[in-house]
Amino acid sequence: MALSFAIRAAPVAALAGIFTLLAGKRVRAWNHLCRLAATHQSYYPYWLENVALLRKQDFVSDARIPAALALCKLARADAELLDEILARLESEGREWVVFHTAEDHLDNDLAAVLTAAMDKFPETAMFYWDEDWVLSDGSLVPWIKPDWSERLFMSRDMLTGASAFRLADARAALAGAKCVKANRIGLTELAMSLQRGGRQLRHLPLMLTRRAALAAELSDWLNVARQVWPSWQFALRQDDIPFLQVTPPDPPSWPGVTVIIPTKDRVDLLRTCLGGLQGTDYLGFIDIIVVDNGSSEPATLTFLAEKEAAGQIRVLRDNGPFNFSRLNNRAAAIANGELLCLFNNDVEPLGPDWLACMVRHAMQPGVGAVGAQLLYRNGTIQHAGVAIGLGNAAGHIQRGVNHMSTEHAAWHAVTREVTAVTAACLLVAKADFEAVGGLDEVDLAVAFNDVDFCLKLDALGLTNVYCAEARLIHAESLSRPRDYRSDQIMRFERELALLQSRWQTVAASDPRFSRLFLRSSEKCLLGAA
Repeated sequence: MALSFAIRAAPVAALAGIFTLLAGKRVRAWNHLCRLAATHQSYYPYWLENVALLRKQDFVSDARIPAALALCKLARADAELLDEILARLESEGREWVVFHTAEDHLDNDLAAVLTAAMDKFPETAMFYWDEDWVLSDGSLVPWIKPDWSERLFMSRDMLTGASAFRLADARAALAGAKCVKANRIGLTELAMSLQRGGRQLRHLPLMLTRRAALAAELSDWLNVARQVWPSWQFALRQDDIPFLQVTPPDPPSWPGVTVIIPTKDRVDLLRTCLGGLQGTDYLGFIDIIVVDNGSSEPATLTFLAEKEAAGQIRVLRDNGPFNFSRLNNRAAAIANGELLCLFNNDVEPLGPDWLACMVRHAMQPGVGAVGAQLLYRNGTIQHAGVAIGLGNAAGHIQRGVNHMSTEHAAWHAVTREVTAVTAACLLVAKADFEAVGGLDEVDLAVAFNDVDFCLKLDALGLTNVYCAEARLIHAESLSRPRDYRSDQIMRFERELALLQSRWQTVAASDPRFSRLFLRSSEKCLLGAA
């Protein structure tokens, strides 16, 4: 389907993508073809009318008689008490309730879908699903959601008109909170009570709601978020991305950060990198360790000596074969900071507050690694979080998409929980780094060591976060040769096989991504299956 629409959208460019595919560069080719397919105005309407409809029909094929479902419109003022509504519905024999606004159009088969969902997932207290947004010109934009993401929920109302609460669980969660009203604030507090109580909040990857009045809704949500999460800061964004900007509270004291930069020659890159770090506005101390992996160019050695003599950096020598994991592990062992920031020598901050943005998230309870938004020099996305299963391994979400694009904006422009982030700019507590044994320098010397590291943090119960507000340029691997030599290809294939075996990535479905997107492309594109 993607190939067909790519050819229809741009025949010549699609042909170039096909040649790239035949040359064996599969990920690059599919990213290119999927970006072309997404530009065709008929792609999404076709997907809605065919793929989305078939998915829904398949989901409800074994459903019994639809359950007793209540639909309740939310009042904008003088809302009734939520518990009173739930009690009344329960006395009428209702089992589930959907709260919606006058602007929400709900799918006619919603009751059948919920009945099938209850049969498949009987322990669920709340279901929520994907939705369409109707723009002012009448066109439709999909909002495809991940499994539960509180940070994403903070940035936009995920639930009103697109969720169903089991009455029994909802009433139990509200016990002792009788003053909660049936409005957006009340529904948000109810959802958070269910989450804190360990109840299951399950995402259904089905398009079941069509929503209008987006601008007014976002303004309403700003007031809701400020009341539900009073210690966090919320603001309307200055771009066209239809989500709030969300900022965690400052830590009681700003922790020290050790920035670790592996390098070899290429003093031009290192000079730019350190210059950007020098302009960083951060209230805690910053300790910089440059790990010199066998530099031989006189200009590089002179530059390192000058910076070290001035007390601006510490230099750690390692003349062994390039092993990204070992270089970072050695520096981490002598780091003075409470937090470690793994940082490539070809990365350059775009603003002075990037580190503070990341630290605020890193200091939140239960957070593991924090990654940043990394851009190529042409303004397209290089990193906006990593999804497991892309390309049967792991891929960078929305790689190659313009960072100002509003298409599938939640995936590249909004801070959220992710499964993994890249080590090109990765912030983590030194204690957590040590708890998982650092990066795997034995089996993952070059590729996938950051993915493996994040998955180990995830296995400890820590949540990895993509911080879209921390923005940097990443020239990506300019300081080392491409892996085209036969020994490098063999090494990459060995590390790929290990990642696939250790984490079962061939069959994995990333809960913080969406199974609706093609697995063969890092560009988000709704697939045929």
